[in-house]
Amino acid sequence: MNAKTQPHDLPEGACVTARVPDRDQTLLGDVVVNPYRLAPLTAIVRDGGRSLSAAHVRVLGRGERGVAISYDVSDRSLWTYGGIPVFGLYPDHVNQVEVSYKLDGERIRERYEIYAPAVRLPVVAKQTAALPEVEPVTVAPGFEQRLYLFNHLLADIPGGRAFKWNGLGGAAEWDSVGNNWIADSNGDVRWYLDIEQIHDSNHRDGLGGTMGFHQTRDGKLIWGQGQTYSKYDLLGRRIWQRNLPDKFADFSHEIRETPNGSYLLRVGTSDYRRPDGKRVRSIRDHIIEVSEAGDVLDFWDLNQILDPYRGDLLETLGKAAIQLPDGVHKQDERLANELAEGDLPFGDTPGVGTGRNWAHVNAIDYDADDDSIIVSARHQGVVKIGRDKQVKWILASPQGWPAHLQDKVLKPVGEGFEWSWTQHTAWLTGYGTLTVFDNGWGRDFTSTKLSGNYSRAVEYKVDEAKGTVEQVWQYGKERGDEWYSPITSVVAYRADTDTQFIYSASVNFLTPEKLTTTVLNEVRRGTQEVAVELKVHSRQPGSVGYRALVIDLDKAF
Repeated sequence: MNAKTQPHDLPEGACVTARVPDRDQTLLGDVVVNPYRLAPLTAIVRDGGRSLSAAHVRVLGRGERGVAISYDVSDRSLWTYGGIPVFGLYPDHVNQVEVSYKLDGERIRERYEIYAPAVRLPVVAKQTAALPEVEPVTVAPGFEQRLYLFNHLLADIPGGRAFKWNGLGGAAEWDSVGNNWIADSNGDVRWYLDIEQIHDSNHRDGLGGTMGFHQTRDGKLIWGQGQTYSKYDLLGRRIWQRNLPDKFADFSHEIRETPNGSYLLRVGTSDYRRPDGKRVRSIRDHIIEVSEAGDVLDFWDLNQILDPYRGDLLETLGKAAIQLPDGVHKQDERLANELAEGDLPFGDTPGVGTGRNWAHVNAIDYDADDDSIIVSARHQGVVKIGRDKQVKWILASPQGWPAHLQDKVLKPVGEGFEWSWTQHTAWLTGYGTLTVFDNGWGRDFTSTKLSGNYSRAVEYKVDEAKGTVEQVWQYGKERGDEWYSPITSVVAYRADTDTQFIYSASVNFLTPEKLTTTVLNEVRRGTQEVAVELKVHSRQPGSVGYRALVIDLDKAF
C-alpha cells in the first residue's frame, strides 16, 4: 500500500498545530485490507506501536458524484483494532483515504492510497453481475450521506446439496445464499459480506440464509443463519457466533436486541411432543429470549398461545395441507383438531397444525412499557403477547379466530381503515404508533392475481384499553403493481430524519420472466413526500430482497 501526506489536500477544519511528516518519513504501521476476512472493503491502518487518540477517517468519493464517507474513531476502537479502522472502500479501485489523529498532543493528518479488490461472491446460472444494481432516483438534500444495508437472497445455491432432517420435518432444507452489502446514496457498493466465509450448504451449522440484520446500540451487526446466530462489527470482527440452544432449531427472519441487553429470536423447536403423542420439529412458531451469554431467559410457544388450525388465509393463498379430513369440523378445543388430523405430511410446508408452517413469524418487536412482544405472523396477523403468554390484542381480520381469541381482535375506528395481509414487520415507532408493511397477498381472502395488486407501508394507532385500532397514515397503495411486493419487505421509523424508511423488496416476484426491481424509499412522516428513492435491480432470475436498513457510522467506531 502507498501512503502520501499532502498539506494542500487537508480537509476543512485543519488544526493550526497539525504536523505533516515529510514524504520519506515512515507513517503509521502496515495497512491491512480485509483484516478479518469477512468484509473485503475494509482495512486497518496499524498504529505501528504508537499511542494514538482522537482519530478521524475520510474515504474520498469516486468521480463527480462520489460520496465521501467520514467518521470519528473512538479511542476504544483504536485500542481494539490496534490502529485506525477504515470503512467504505470502493471495490476494484485505488481509494484515497485521509486520516487524522493526535500523537503526543499534536494533530497529524495523512493520506493513504488503498486498493480494494473487486467484489467476489458466489455466481449462479444466468447471473450477470456479483451484486444487484442500486439506481438513485431521488435523494433530497440532507440525505446524501445515507448508507443502506441490503439483505437479498439468491434463488439458487452454487454447489449446494439437499440437506434434510428426518421424516418429521423441520426447516433445515430451507437454505439460501445471502447477498448482504452496503450502498451509499449514489448506489455505489461500499461494503459487503463475504458469504463464502460463513455459508456452507453441506454442513448443518453452515446452511441457511443470512437474515434479520439489525445494527445494535453499540454499532455492531446481528443476524441469524439456520442453526446459528451471530454478532459482528462492520470490519468483520466476530463478537460471537453461536449455535441455537439445543431445545430449539431453524432460525430465520428475525433477531432483535431489547433495551435489557437480551435478544429475541424467531425459531422452531427441535423436539416437540404434540397432544396426539407425535414428536415433530415445529416450524417458525417459537420466540426465544437469550442473554448476551447465550442462555435462554424465556420463550413463547405460539402453538399454545394462538390457534395452529386457523387456516383461512392459508387456504386463500392456495397452500397445501390446510384442510382437516373429510367429515371433520374445526373445533375450538385444540386436542380434537390434533387427533382428527390424520396423516398430513409434516415439514416446512404451509399448513395447519404443529409441525407445519402455520404461523410463519417474520418479525418481532419488544414493548418495554409493559414487557410484551409484538409478533408479525405472516399466515395469521400481528399479535401482542405479554410476558405471561397471554394475548393482549390481535391486529388482523376477525375471520377464523376461535372463540377464546375473538375478543382480542382489535375493532377498527376512523376513516379509510384497511387490515394488513401477509404482512412483514410490525414495529413500534417510539411515538405511540405501530408501522406494518402490508404486502397485500391474499388481500380480503381473495385468490392470487397477477395484476391489480398493491402493497402499503401503513401506520396504526392502537388503543389497548378500548380494544380499537385506527389507521393514521399509509404509503404505496397508489403506486399499484409497480410497487407491489407479495413477500418480504420492511417499514421502520427513523427518528434522526423523521422519516418512514420503507423497502418494497419483492416487486415482480410473481412474474417469473421478470427480474425483481425493488424500491427503497424514505418518506417524511405523515406525508407522501419522498425524500429518497433508490431502485434495486436484480442480476439473477428468482433473486429477491428480504430487508434493508440504514447504517449509522456514528455508533460503529
